[in-house]
This record gives sequence, C-alpha cells and structure tokens, in this order.
Amino acid sequence: MAPIRVLVVEDSVTQRRQLVTLIQKAPDMEVIGQARNGMEAIELVEKLRPDVISMDIRMPHLGGLEATREIMREFPTPIVIVSHASSDADMAMAAMQAGALAAIEKPPASTDPHYARRCEELVSTLRLMARVRVIRHWNNHSRPLPKTGPLLATSQPLLAPVPEIVVIGASAGGPGALAAVLGKLPADFALPVLIVQHLTAEFMPGLAEWLNRAGPLPVRLAVGGELPLPGQVLLAPGGAHLRLSIEGRVVLDSIRGSYRHQPAVDALFKSTADCYGSRAIGIVLTGMGDDGAAGLRLMRDAGARTIAQNEETCVVFGMPAAAIERGAAEFVLPLEKIGSAIRALCSRGERKTDGSDSAAR
Repeated sequence: MAPIRVLVVEDSVTQRRQLVTLIQKAPDMEVIGQARNGMEAIELVEKLRPDVISMDIRMPHLGGLEATREIMREFPTPIVIVSHASSDADMAMAAMQAGALAAIEKPPASTDPHYARRCEELVSTLRLMARVRVIRHWNNHSRPLPKTGPLLATSQPLLAPVPEIVVIGASAGGPGALAAVLGKLPADFALPVLIVQHLTAEFMPGLAEWLNRAGPLPVRLAVGGELPLPGQVLLAPGGAHLRLSIEGRVVLDSIRGSYRHQPAVDALFKSTADCYGSRAIGIVLTGMGDDGAAGLRLMRDAGARTIAQNEETCVVFGMPAAAIERGAAEFVLPLEKIGSAIRALCSRGERKTDGSDSAAR
C-alpha cells in the first residue's frame, strides 16, 4: 500500500523539523513537502496534491486560517490544525469552520512525560483524516445551495411528549456545524443542551468560548454533579464521558470502557434514553465513524425525537450515515434547518404527528 503523503506547514524551523522527523518515523507515512507559510502551502498543495496537511495557524505573509480557506475552496484536501490550544483556539475553530477536519496540540519537548502519547495522537489523527473525502468549501456568496430531500417517515406515537432536553453529537466538521445549529436557537430557549464533540481536551475550553460568542445561548464545559438548566449549553470537557444520571445530573466518567472515543456520543445518548425516554431530542451531526448511531437508535426506540444531518451539508458523512442506516434518525435535515427543527419539535409536544409532518416546515 502506498504511504500517506503529508505536507507539513510550519514557520518555525525547529518545530517543522520536529514534525517532519516524527511523521517520517511512521512506517505508513512520508513527508512530501514543507512550507513556511500559507502562501507556500497553497502552491505546494496545487503542485504535490498531498493526502493530508499538517497546518500551523500563526505564520507570516499568510496564516493557517486564510490558507485553509483558500485550499478548501480551490484544492479540497484533509487538513489537521497543529497549533497551541492556549493561544490559537479561536483561529483553530474558525479554520475548522472553513473546512479543516481536526485540531491538535503541537507536540511538547521530548523531555515532557506526555511526549510519546502526544506524538502518537498527532500521527494517528493525520492517518485518520487522510482517509476522509473532503468537499469543496465555497465562500458565503458563491456556495451552491444543498438539495433538500424529504424527511424520513416517522414511527413515533401519535402523541409526542414535550421534549425536556436536547443532546447533540459531532466529530470532524463539528465546530462549524454546532455554531450553525446553536445560532438558530433563541436567547430564551427553554431546554438544556448537552454536546459531545470529538476534539482533544486541550481545545475544549477554546471551543466553549468560541461557541459562547457564536450564538445567544451561554456555552461552557460541563461539571460533574450539576443539574443541566434551561437555556444552558454544556460541552463534554474532553477525557471523560458525559452521561446523565437517572436523576438527570451530569456524570463525568473517566473510565473509557469499550468506546472508541472518549468522550463518546453513544455514552451520552444511551444515558439520555435511560433518563429522559421520549422526552428528549437527539441529534447526530457531521463526523467520521459511527459513534452516536447505536445511542440514537436507543433514543428513538424510547420514543425520543431524533435528527441526522444530511449528506449534502456534512463535512464527513460518517456518523449521520451510520445513524440513518440503523433506522435511528426520524428526520434527515440539512444543517441550516436543524436549529429551526429543534424549535418546531419543542413547540409540538402532545400534537399528532404522521409521516408527512415536517419538523422544519
């Protein structure tokens, strides 16, 4: 099998050398090019057509955010943002909104006790993202409108209880999708919202701050033992599963268990099905893999309302596709309609529904 071809974009000579050496050690990878700034990166992407890009954020002449926008518009390529979470989180989130698939902290010095683990995380992320077939990202003025297909026929009971909580799962492409959904919810939204986003723990505080500014609802990291409140958005902090106890309180579980991810969307969805039953809304957004599909199926079986993002608006149609294949999604919606669908479902409690009813109408 041909090795994964990596382009490294980093302005620091020392850090660029460190990244190149690290990647070259992986038996299934090769560095085919090095760029010192975004302008060089764009030229090399056009010339070399790498399988994946390791992209710094702060660089002279043209930074990683602007380079990501240009690459995703002209030469769609899997991009992993490799930067410092403490100072670059805002731009990293914006780059992911522009089409980058993941963000990960730069490896520390070799003397750091976590050096080996962090290096392996970086290489594994590049390896995984290289497999993703990315789509072209247009600017707001020229992006084609996605096709909107019919919703799946619902098998919900004739009388649907009023929802009391919204739970959302997302992975690659998630930050931008979450901003789009939360931005459509009003400031007086009456339900708590709990979110699991696959992202390294170092970037989770930055994601919370970024989403907090992206919409009218307050967003912060969840705290173990707290009771989710109406109009409040809680994010799994990273490194622990976010669950709900039978009393409805937040549980942060540091034991990974059999889940591929930590936090896992399935862990949140399963606990929501156990705690809230039919009085919940579950949503699977863009992401790689199948996390959330089994949990969303449990929620739907319990009578909850369930939504999956449609293929045309996903950065990666992995998690929603898996949920749809399992029959877990009652509705399949384009991203721009999911926020309004949540509002509609919240206002339709105890109303009769049938297969022709559209939550986003």
